[in-house]
Amino acid sequence: MNIKPTLSFSLLAMLLACAGLAQAQSTQGAPTDVTDAPDDHGAYLSAIFGNGRIHGGNAEGDVWMRGRTFEVRAGRQQRTLFGSPLPDSLSERIDFVHYNEGHPDNNHRDGFAVQWLAVRRLGTGSAIELGIGPYLSMNTTVIDGRQIDDANVGALVSVGLRLPLNFMPQGTHLRIGYNHVQMRNVHRSDALMIGIGRQFGRSEADPETDPADGQTWFGVSGGNSITNMSGTDAALAAVLEARRYLGERMEHWAVSGKFLFEGDDGARVDRRGVAAQLFYVQRVTPRFAISAGLGPYIARNRRDDNITHGNLLITFQAEHAVTRHARVFANFNRVKTFRQTDDRDLFQVGFLKDF
Repeated sequence: MNIKPTLSFSLLAMLLACAGLAQAQSTQGAPTDVTDAPDDHGAYLSAIFGNGRIHGGNAEGDVWMRGRTFEVRAGRQQRTLFGSPLPDSLSERIDFVHYNEGHPDNNHRDGFAVQWLAVRRLGTGSAIELGIGPYLSMNTTVIDGRQIDDANVGALVSVGLRLPLNFMPQGTHLRIGYNHVQMRNVHRSDALMIGIGRQFGRSEADPETDPADGQTWFGVSGGNSITNMSGTDAALAAVLEARRYLGERMEHWAVSGKFLFEGDDGARVDRRGVAAQLFYVQRVTPRFAISAGLGPYIARNRRDDNITHGNLLITFQAEHAVTRHARVFANFNRVKTFRQTDDRDLFQVGFLKDF
């Protein structure tokens, strides 16, 4: 059984829960900055699910996604294009996307994309979007009798229709989405999905929780670790972290150093090592932020003769400022080995403290 959807649904639940927390926080603390374009530089969150099919390349057997297709995206809206103001009906957005392409036969693919989107407003609360960007995929499949994690880079093309839900908080909408994945040498895919999204207004930090520039944060987190191969067990994992937010001039960026204990899956992976990541941080409400991080991860696998390898660590994170000196967070991490084996997913909750 493929277990990627388990962690992906955990990510979905995390973002939906945090969006609810963000709504509660938007009525507390520092007021949201309301301008002529109140959503300029505001955060965007959505979660949609549906069905689709794969075709071409290595598609075989049942090519339908069996209703297990879904997408979670988080981004930042702005009303300028390369510094030039856009017409009132147009805006642009940069989104970080986690996309799961469901369960066709022998092809359980998911991955991460960064998309640029053009957004055209159709009416009050309604809009249509067109997005495109690079997509790093990981496909658990069996080739010549051997199970592998097949990595490929392609393009994710998305079309979205937003219809207002007037009985919910302002900016909340029904999202109908279509995704096309284009890959060379392997299968392509098309899917139609529906779900919920919200465009948040521009937000400033809450003075009661806004830390001073130059502080270093130390954190600890724990949770579940799953190897994306059959015949393995879930394991307990822990992460120690030192983080620094880069201040007013680079308010959207942070750097992090981590020590990861991935835990023992009983068969293939008992890995630990150090990682460095660069994060893009987007405030959603005065106390709530989302971020996406990427960086190298050097680790030793005690179930592979203690061999040390270089890997890639990808992180989606949601964090809530409790005080000026304390934050809680939840995140989803993907360890990508690029060796067609032993990729891993970690879902963590943790605590950050500044000193």
